[in-house]
Amino acid sequence: MKSPPGKIEGGKAQDAAAEASGGSREALIRAATIRFGEEGFAAAPIRAIAADAGVNLSLISYYFGGKQGLYEACARDIAGRLSAIAGRAILPFGGEAAELPPPDMALAVIERAISAMVDFLVRDEASHAVTRFIMRELGNPGLVVDILYDDVMHPVHTAACRLWAAATGGEAESAAVKLAVFSLIGQIVYFRIARPVVMRRLGWQEMGEAEAEAVKTAVIANLRAAAIAARQKNAKANS
Repeated sequence: MKSPPGKIEGGKAQDAAAEASGGSREALIRAATIRFGEEGFAAAPIRAIAADAGVNLSLISYYFGGKQGLYEACARDIAGRLSAIAGRAILPFGGEAAELPPPDMALAVIERAISAMVDFLVRDEASHAVTRFIMRELGNPGLVVDILYDDVMHPVHTAACRLWAAATGGEAESAAVKLAVFSLIGQIVYFRIARPVVMRRLGWQEMGEAEAEAVKTAVIANLRAAAIAARQKNAKANS
């Protein structure tokens, strides 16, 4: 692989240092995720993305083959980040190769995943760009949605469904279980996309640790209530 081009105007040393640390590629993905989320693929100018990243425009072609490749790289980066958060908590216990835990432990695994997702989506400022990117793509589904679905949404949702079924006595591939898991995810996402409204209504000045813990408490309380109701319904249906 040839060395990447340096910055056009006197920035060769800067680009060389960034290349040594792998920073240029990462910077482009982060800058592009923000631009694509705010403006969409067609409207986001690659010159602006390169400027935001502080690198030479030619590095987009060097690393990604062009704008489309950068776009897809953003999707795979987001999928990887979400997998590292939710997937790490869910997949070892609910993946297809995993032996499902007993009901209470299965519920505890879901609770840990919820806690991790709240920490990222609600509290971490980096999640704003991720959420905007995903929401824009879901409004106009195409290849990027396919990447997100195949790489993270489907495997994590499937594993969560298996755990929810183990926790409540349901069937993992039933519509009821799938919808229950989607409803849990939806609660967390709402606290991200409606964060200004939530903070204003609650009189919060920031979304710090205490506020995030309050969100976790509310979502987990809903989870436990839903689990009790589902267990009772499934026990009655199976009796």
